[in-house]
Amino acid sequence: MNLFDGYGRKVSYLRISLTDRCNLQCFYCRKDNLIFYKKEEILTIEEIKFLISVFRDNFGISKVRFTGGEPLLRRGIEILIKGLSNSNLSLNITTNGILLKEFAHLLSENNIGVNVSLDTLVPEKFKKISGSSDLKRVIEGIDTALQVGVKLKINTVPLRGINDDEIFDLIDFASSRGVVIRFIEFMPFVNELIWKKYYVPEDELKSIIVQKYRLYEIDQDGSTARYYELENGAKIGFISTVSKPFCHSCSRVRITSDGNLVLCMFDKFSYPLKQFLRPKIRENQLIEYISTVVKLKPKGYVELKERKSGFAMIKLGG
Repeated sequence: MNLFDGYGRKVSYLRISLTDRCNLQCFYCRKDNLIFYKKEEILTIEEIKFLISVFRDNFGISKVRFTGGEPLLRRGIEILIKGLSNSNLSLNITTNGILLKEFAHLLSENNIGVNVSLDTLVPEKFKKISGSSDLKRVIEGIDTALQVGVKLKINTVPLRGINDDEIFDLIDFASSRGVVIRFIEFMPFVNELIWKKYYVPEDELKSIIVQKYRLYEIDQDGSTARYYELENGAKIGFISTVSKPFCHSCSRVRITSDGNLVLCMFDKFSYPLKQFLRPKIRENQLIEYISTVVKLKPKGYVELKERKSGFAMIKLGG
C-alpha cells in the first residue's frame, strides 16, 4: 500500500541520517552546546537496511537519500550501499565532498546519485564557513566523481556578505563540468540573529543573476527545486524553503541516526522507531505505528515557522 499523510500527500521519499558526526563545522548546520549521540544510540547498518525494506515493501517508498552529519564518515557504509544495490530503489547521498574522492568508485559502481555541498571557491571563505582548509579536496572529489561517471549535482547556500559575490563564479564552475547547481536558502535552524544576518531569499538571488543572464524556466522533474536554463546553456535550480515553501507537494519523511521518524524538518516532534527494533524486531507493530504517525505530518513551514525546531541541521540530515 502507499503511505499518505493527513493532508492526502503521498510519502514516497525517505531520507536517513547515517551519523550526526561531521568532518566540517559549517556554522549554518550546528547549534550551540551540541551533544553527539553515543555509539549504542545510533541505528546499526542492519537496522537501517531493515527500515528501508519496511518502507519499500509496505509503503511503496521509491527514493532513499543518505544524509548526516557527513554520511561518508559512517563505518559500514560500503556494506550498506552494496547491500541495497539490487533494491529497485533510487539511492542517493548528500555529502560535503571531503571524502568523495575516496568513495567515488563505490558510488559510481552502485549507481548512487550524489549531491555535493559547495558554498565557495575561495579557500579563505571556505574556512570561514566550514572551519576547514580542505576546499581543494572537495573540488578534487567532485572532479574524480565526474570522471568515474557519478551522477552529481552541486548544492550552494547563498550567504549575505560571504559568498553572494561568487554566484557567477559558482555557476561557471558547475556549468564547465556539465553539472546542475542548486541554490538552497539558508534555513533558520541556528541562532536567529545569525540567520537574519546571512539569509538571502530566492528573489534577491535572482535579481543578481538576471543582471547578466535571462532565466528560462524548464520542465520540472517533480523535485523540490525549480530549474532554469541560462543563455549560455548552464542549468541552475532554486530550493527556497523559507521564501517559497513547497509543503503542499512534500513527499518526504526523515529518520535521524538515532532512529526517530521526523515528519517535517520544521517540527519539534519526532517518533521513536527503535522501540520496535530492540531488543527484538516487532515488524507488524512497526508498520502500524508508521501508518498512524505519518497522519500527524504538519501542513508545513508557514504553520510552523514561529515554532522553534527541535533539531540542529547536523542532527536532522537536511
